[in-house]
Amino acid sequence: MIKTIKISVLWLGLSMLAACSVMPATQSGFLSQSPQDVVSGDALPKVVWRVNAGHDISKQEQEELKGVLTREINIALNKANYDNKISSQSIQIRAAITRIEAVSPALNWLTTILLFVPMDHGGAAVELQAIDVRTEKVISQLRFARWTPISELRSHFTRLAPANLALTLAAHEFVEQLIEVH
Repeated sequence: MIKTIKISVLWLGLSMLAACSVMPATQSGFLSQSPQDVVSGDALPKVVWRVNAGHDISKQEQEELKGVLTREINIALNKANYDNKISSQSIQIRAAITRIEAVSPALNWLTTILLFVPMDHGGAAVELQAIDVRTEKVISQLRFARWTPISELRSHFTRLAPANLALTLAAHEFVEQLIEVH
């Protein structure tokens, strides 16, 4: 009985620790660039890789992650355009992926078997900015950082799935913010 209580308390404590941590937003300097330096005639979102710390993300994975963010921004913008809330020709969106935390599927399988909860949760941080093409003024910007919650259990067993989820959420949250401001 006491052993069961100890294991339950340990599991509960580890679950709370994993669920309560917050990924800090990054300060890469990307958002402080002058809009005049970056506005171009292209209406597509511009996504750059600005991860400064050492990482194990390959060039191919970087391109895939940039593609996820670009695709999700476009999906959210198309939905907003469908609702006639944003004209994508009048704005340019810039984004920088500033942190990616991949998970170790093997570690998560092991901790799930032993503790009933994956301990490596992964996530991403991104900085986004919308610029009015005509005036070259910043309309909206967002620093976004998110660990993937335990509730997204399946994503903890694929290396970049938590980062993909965080980038998707960032894109949609940014466009929602843009709709409110625009």
